Amino acid sequence: MKKVLVTGGSGFIALHCIAELLKRGFYVRTSLRNADKKKEVIYSLQKIVNQRNMLEFCILDLMEDNGWDKAVQGCTYVMHIASPVLSKGDDENKELIQPAIQGISRAIHYSVKHKVKRFIMTSSVAAICQGHDKNIYDENDWTNLDSNTITNYDISKTKAEKYLWSFINNLNNNEKIEVCTINPSFVIGPSLSNDIGSSNIVIKILLNGQIPFVPRLNLGFVDVIDVAKMHLKAMLSNNVDGKRFILNERTMWLSDISKLLNQNGFKAPKYIIPNIFVKLIALFDPNIKRIVNRLDIIKNLNSEQSKIILGWQPSNIEKSILDTATQIKNLDNKKNDII
Repeated sequence: MKKVLVTGGSGFIALHCIAELLKRGFYVRTSLRNADKKKEVIYSLQKIVNQRNMLEFCILDLMEDNGWDKAVQGCTYVMHIASPVLSKGDDENKELIQPAIQGISRAIHYSVKHKVKRFIMTSSVAAICQGHDKNIYDENDWTNLDSNTITNYDISKTKAEKYLWSFINNLNNNEKIEVCTINPSFVIGPSLSNDIGSSNIVIKILLNGQIPFVPRLNLGFVDVIDVAKMHLKAMLSNNVDGKRFILNERTMWLSDISKLLNQNGFKAPKYIIPNIFVKLIALFDPNIKRIVNRLDIIKNLNSEQSKIILGWQPSNIEKSILDTATQIKNLDNKKNDII
């Protein structure tokens, strides 16, 4: 029976990937930062799939060697999904960039050592389309690390993916394994756990009144189940070695998302705030400061390679938005009931 290592098993995307693998009869070994998350993962998965003793856990830290050798041993495939998305402190190099780079370095090193059949890294369009001014971006583009408009998250994803390709390209041919990356835009959709995922925070902010206005911000979106299924397709399809797969259903203005939410019984802000006021607020709010350089900018992303090679047929992103909003509302109602 073929075994797959999925790193970061309690995460938003990873949980959906594990579910898809179990549905297809693969044995899954998944990593956690600590054992406290084990029950949460089991409970989240059992809602949609019978685990049938096909799931095991290991403890891994992106910044430590302990456990990585044993975790990869015996696995036919590796899906490296674990990577920090948000920093909880002031040192984003320590909390965001270095864990991303060191995590991929350990994951690919031990995957090559144990000759796994294929290695799939969850990257991002953040490694493709930032720091440039172009009409459309594809898998040949890379984020400009010299730009002063990019975020530390962009840097973390770009440097981590560049490390992967550099590592593989510097190996002798007899040492190489098959490698590809999945590069999604903002991943949204219902979570299998009560952790709604970092990308879904965009929807949550519009719903919870945290901001009473809508900035002129345009973002690309893709459904989380699509992302999970394309990880599986990348693992099993032919002609994927050495390729990057962009997943983006469409780009949308936040104002259009607010309108969609309001039309379907949710309460979201309606006022579109001029950019000058966003920039003034950004002087006092670091979260708003992160979006200032992206106001009024559209990043068109070409996903044709994913459609041709992986056979991707994108889900309707409007349904994904509404399903996400429903889950967020239900979770908030449960919290209020407890209080």
